[in-house]
Amino acid sequence: MRNLLPTIVVSLALSFLVQCKSGLVTMSNSCYNMISTGQSQNKSGNYSGALETFNTVLQKCDAYDSKEKGFAGKAEALNGLKQFNDALAAANEGLKISNSSIDNLFQRATAEIGLGMESAAKSDLNTIISLTQKNKNTAERATIYAKIAALNAKEQAYDEALGNINQAMSLDNSNLDFSVLQGDIYVASGKFKEGLESYDNAISRGRNDAEVWKAKATALIKMNQKKYGTDNAGSLAKKMNSAEKQSLCATIRTAVEHGMKDMNIELMQVAVCN
Repeated sequence: MRNLLPTIVVSLALSFLVQCKSGLVTMSNSCYNMISTGQSQNKSGNYSGALETFNTVLQKCDAYDSKEKGFAGKAEALNGLKQFNDALAAANEGLKISNSSIDNLFQRATAEIGLGMESAAKSDLNTIISLTQKNKNTAERATIYAKIAALNAKEQAYDEALGNINQAMSLDNSNLDFSVLQGDIYVASGKFKEGLESYDNAISRGRNDAEVWKAKATALIKMNQKKYGTDNAGSLAKKMNSAEKQSLCATIRTAVEHGMKDMNIELMQVAVCN
């Protein structure tokens, strides 16, 4: 028994070191809550708040998964603030912890696009796609394809964006955010009819909130601005026919009823609908 004790101790120590090295040490509840808060801040566009939150995470949380998510969240906040060099550095720190971290790869690609490093960004996106194809969780795979589609759209690579969002929808047709993103991509590429159909699809299936109604109102405004060659609200009001006005005004009213607040759309409402 005495001879076995050193072996057992060494085995346990090695096991613990392997766990730490591989990042299996998990975060505490407080760190989990901080990370969730930071992710919500990033999603809402409160990038300064998210940056502060994730800096706190990186200062106070020592677990490997906390650090990985902390650097990804920090990079996302910095990308949102257009501080691309700092975002690139943060994402690289996250990738030192796990070189297959999709979140950090995605944020690095976003920073690279912001810095004009197109070949590096495409390389990271190809890596993400390769890692995604190995993921057996179809909902997670779909979300990653949607993220890539959003990044493609920022590059104005609309054909690639549509291909990736369609791939996301084929994997997870229940996620109505994908229909909204599909609509955004169509509208950004000038395909307003298709974009409106995507928004209507999301609305009819239950995505009935201010965000999607605002997106639909914005698409209608842009469609009429392009059709009549003016973005002046007064000129547009004189040129639009009654059916176009009725459609736009009904959409804006519904968006406002759902809590939308947007000064430009409200000014358009005053000019066209009154």
